[in-house]
Amino acid sequence: MKKRFVAPMLVSAVFLVFGTISLPAKAVYSDYSIYQLETKQQFPSESQAMQAAGKLKKDTGWQADVQAAGNAPLTYQISASGLHNEADAKAVLNDFTKQTGVGGTYSASGSKQPYVTVTSGVLSDEQQTKNLLAKLKKETGVTGGVKPKGSKQPYVQVVTSELASEANAKALIQDLTKQTGVKAAYQPVKQAATQFQIQSGTIIGDQKAAQIQTDFQRQTGLKSSLNMTAKGRSNYTVTTSDMKDANSSASLAKQLEQTTGIKGSVQKITRNKTVNVYNAQSGYFNGVSAVKNAVSQIKTNTGISGTYQKAGTKNNYTVIMNGLTAQQLQSIQSFFKKKKWHCSASPAKKTASASIYQITAAQITAAQADKADAFFRQHGVKTTKTAAGKTTENEYQLLSQETTDQSKIKKGLNLLAGYKLSASSKTVTKQTGTAYQVTTESLLDTAKINRSLDFFKGKKVSASAQKTGETAYTQFQIETASLLEKDDIDRALAFFKQNKAAGTVKETGKTAYTQYVITTEKISSKTVLNNGMSYFSAKHLQANYTSKSLPIYELHINNQFTGMEPASAASAKLKQLYGWTVSIVKIKNGPQIMNTNYNISLKDMVKKQMTVSPQTDAAAYASLTYINTASKTVTADVLNVRSSPEVSSGNVIGQLKKGDKVNIIGQTNGWAKISMNWRNASSDEVEQYVNPDNYTLDSQYYFQFLKLSQTAGLNVSEINQKVLANKGILTGKGQAFITAANKYSINEVYLISHALLETGNGTSELANGIKYNGKTVYNMYGIGAYDSNPNYYGAQYAYNQGWFTPEAAIIGGAEFIGSSYIHNPAYEQDTLYKMRWSAAAAHQYATDIGWAYKQVNRMYSLYALLDDYTLYYDVPVYLKG
Repeated sequence: MKKRFVAPMLVSAVFLVFGTISLPAKAVYSDYSIYQLETKQQFPSESQAMQAAGKLKKDTGWQADVQAAGNAPLTYQISASGLHNEADAKAVLNDFTKQTGVGGTYSASGSKQPYVTVTSGVLSDEQQTKNLLAKLKKETGVTGGVKPKGSKQPYVQVVTSELASEANAKALIQDLTKQTGVKAAYQPVKQAATQFQIQSGTIIGDQKAAQIQTDFQRQTGLKSSLNMTAKGRSNYTVTTSDMKDANSSASLAKQLEQTTGIKGSVQKITRNKTVNVYNAQSGYFNGVSAVKNAVSQIKTNTGISGTYQKAGTKNNYTVIMNGLTAQQLQSIQSFFKKKKWHCSASPAKKTASASIYQITAAQITAAQADKADAFFRQHGVKTTKTAAGKTTENEYQLLSQETTDQSKIKKGLNLLAGYKLSASSKTVTKQTGTAYQVTTESLLDTAKINRSLDFFKGKKVSASAQKTGETAYTQFQIETASLLEKDDIDRALAFFKQNKAAGTVKETGKTAYTQYVITTEKISSKTVLNNGMSYFSAKHLQANYTSKSLPIYELHINNQFTGMEPASAASAKLKQLYGWTVSIVKIKNGPQIMNTNYNISLKDMVKKQMTVSPQTDAAAYASLTYINTASKTVTADVLNVRSSPEVSSGNVIGQLKKGDKVNIIGQTNGWAKISMNWRNASSDEVEQYVNPDNYTLDSQYYFQFLKLSQTAGLNVSEINQKVLANKGILTGKGQAFITAANKYSINEVYLISHALLETGNGTSELANGIKYNGKTVYNMYGIGAYDSNPNYYGAQYAYNQGWFTPEAAIIGGAEFIGSSYIHNPAYEQDTLYKMRWSAAAAHQYATDIGWAYKQVNRMYSLYALLDDYTLYYDVPVYLKG
């Protein structure tokens, strides 16, 4: 294994950390401990508990066992009877609960009785019927409703013929109301005569309009007028601002025509333009090779091509860059400053001719010009609008005088048709006078209708009965609400009989109970029982009670939850669904996982690692086609060596040349498996070890993410019995390791692993105590024990630190390890993974890509001996991409 040491001194424990992240003050971990829920909710019967377990499974999918939990205290239950309807039972129960605080239920008893309605006899007036209904409720307490009888009859109005005088209409209405009781109103009726008028289509031009008007009046004898319908207006030309591209100009002109119907032509215009540029010149470069390299770097870093020329008689050259824009000059100056090269620049002018394009839409109306301007503005193009000088003519419409003479109308239409003008005849209604008409109110009563018709006949005024389109009932009945009690039914029948509207009884088809019993919930207090019995006695209800003591049952929820958050959510769900109080019990410590964001993608991480020559001792592969297996020599001029037996862009690790010897250790599918000892690793191989997704939580190799700066919460007795038993001087020293771990925030198993390795399982001379300056000293981690004389130097270091007991050596040595390595502020590498894989590809413990992967076995084996601990992991996260 190849290592790149980054500390001045090697501590030889397998899991030595040379630079790590110190634990954040508030590290956020994902909890993978296992939890169960415990509820003390009790059920009065096994069946109720079983029902609760079934509902729990249906609602949540969780399984629960039913367990007996002893007997409940003596309880009482009251039953009260003598209630005749559900409303009374409900009201009494609510009042009972309010007065005593005891709930309960009510239920029907006996057999059901039919509901009936009582219907009155037929009444002829709706208002009379409503009044009788109100009287029924007041005198008997029975409610009901009014319903029509028979079919609807039409409303009619009696309407007179036209009357010549408004005074006659008023007098007629007064006599009608006085003699018949029927109300009426009058309204004026306008009298009109029909005339005709000719209206022509559009006539264009002043002269033509005048000529047509003259001919029309002469031939028809009708006067006429000319109305101007449109005033003549100017045409316009719209021209766009300059556009650089011919194709886009043509495309925009095409869109103009498709969108607005306006045609535009594209014109090409050539213009000369003088612009400010800069000429730049570099300092001297010694030799053609150097100046060519400079030209290449300038092109690569700025995109600007330069030429070089010799300067003076010596072997000096400069780079010339002419015609630069201000932006290009800034780029050159920035690059030269970065390279610490000299650069001079001078302004210059450059004349160039360029073709521009304009779109012109000519001879269009003002409205079309506005439409074209709006179109171009929508596409970000400015326009200029100018008058074209050409004007359209005025437009007129001929309108004749009104006439009743159809022959003149016909002549006028024929004349206009001769001019090929459209024309039409309009009907014009002229009012000639006013008459009056009397209309009665809407009537439903046949007697009133006939009296009104007879009245107008007696006055010698023509009148008729006309339907209004509205209808109404003329007969009504009262129907009571559904009744169940015989007393209510008898009172309703007697009421209708007394009011000369004898009624009938009809069953509704519905039935209900007439006897109800209230059963209270279980009562645990004798005092409350007595209060309840007194309440029902005061209500004149029969009441008795029973007493019993039954076994109670509880649920044991079997489901387990990984993490406190899911367990808390499950607890809250039970509280929400059923109101149960739930305790959360941890049944197994699980790993706690946090993440460190490397702020780099996995792909870029692999690229960075490839720049520091990562190594591996894994076998390599080369195609057997180009290897002489007899002589084990390469036959191709160049042969790619790959990290896997396949052709992939990411698995090439090197090349062999013709005649090179290879050590073939196996063959597979046409590939030679060759041993190269330590070699460069491929990017595919690096990605395999770098990618955290390649390791599962249940794998021992996940221990490379174990935080060595986080204590595991080990149990002292378990450490002494399972790990440190029969380990020499370390036997029974579990508390010292736990104290050291807590005091300096170091993983206990790491400290124990380190000490076991350094002390030979607690048997080394340095661990068991060496005399130095007359004092026995102890050193449990081999700190300061240089190879030239490890016992002497290790004892000297222990003496200087005051390690005069094994416990002092364990705790003091932990402080050294923590401050020198685990909590070293210069680096952020407190896991084996971070030691091997730095985001900056620097300060990495080893070049072997499998180093972290190979280091986990010892710590994993120690944890396998234990039961009571918590693992804290820090897993890297890479950006996507």
